[in-house]
Amino acid sequence: MVSIPCPSGPQAGDGIRFRGPAEAAASDASERAAPSRARRALLTSSYFLGQIALLGGLFMVYRLGRTLADGRRVEALRHALAVWHFERLLDLPDESSIQRLALRSTDLLEFANRFYITVHFPAAIGFLLWVMFFQRAHWQRVRNVIMISTGVALVIHILYPLAPPRFLPAVSPNIPFVDTGVVIGPSAYNEVGAAQANQYAAMPSLHIGWAILEAWGVITILRWRARWLAVAHPVVTALVVVITANHYWLDGLIGGGLVWGAIVLTRQPRWDRVTGVTLAPARRVRDAFRRGAPAGHPPAGPPWLELASVVARSVPSARQTTTGFAAAAASTQARIQSQAVTRTARVGPTAQPASAQGAAADRVPRPRAAPPDPPAS
Repeated sequence: MVSIPCPSGPQAGDGIRFRGPAEAAASDASERAAPSRARRALLTSSYFLGQIALLGGLFMVYRLGRTLADGRRVEALRHALAVWHFERLLDLPDESSIQRLALRSTDLLEFANRFYITVHFPAAIGFLLWVMFFQRAHWQRVRNVIMISTGVALVIHILYPLAPPRFLPAVSPNIPFVDTGVVIGPSAYNEVGAAQANQYAAMPSLHIGWAILEAWGVITILRWRARWLAVAHPVVTALVVVITANHYWLDGLIGGGLVWGAIVLTRQPRWDRVTGVTLAPARRVRDAFRRGAPAGHPPAGPPWLELASVVARSVPSARQTTTGFAAAAASTQARIQSQAVTRTARVGPTAQPASAQGAAADRVPRPRAAPPDPPAS
């Protein structure tokens, strides 16, 4: 008999190619990794789409909520006059005096009008997308800060309609404000814009609030020295909204205060105390799932999807349930017997009364007497 050795490496012969152990293992690993990569890509895409849908829904609710304050012109003008006099009591700078200085340059006011129209929303959207896609570790807190501050601002807009300073000459001609959007242009409230926007939601100023949020995010996320240039954004925004007569100083102070309060609230220890009652169980399950994930393949995606995966994996089959019940019953019985033996060894046999001992002795079977020997023959 002649034995033919099997080739141990890749060889070519008669059109047949053999795979070595290393090549086969690498091929199997790549085949197993392909579904994992596809799953991670699907979960990541669903997470980003969910976050974008969440912010889009928040923006729609905010726009619809602002319209609830529309049509309350008389009340908004009365509040505007009260805010103007209250600022004078606080000795805040006179907005009309600052606008009077800016009126010397029509180019400056035209730039301010364009800045007011074009920078607010694009800057906020660009900042949120940057954090979401490139600074994901900071995304949850940034998202919570903007949701909390914007939600509280919406409540104030509904409860306290306020006309901007450019409306004050209609109430008090002695207050010399100029509507720069109408006089110089461009205006954010033309025929189309006025129909879609609520002009009686001046307090708080989200132009200033969101600008402060964006500057805070850039400064706390980045580690470059140039990051401090982001402070210029809220400063320029505050000057723009004042010289265009769209907001009061008090609007900016309250808008910035809302953002600051949301930042303080969402600090991790305080945020955990606030939300720990409802989110702690889900976080524990999520963290356990992440710890048990295969090495090199951390799960990605929204927490609710991870939680659903954990629950699906943790549901036992009928056989596993029966086996578990039997094992639990056997363990309980063994523990009871062990406790009884320990108690007996510690206390000793229980003493019994004499009558009980006699009755017990009567119940003990006595040995029978041996039969007599047979007589000798």
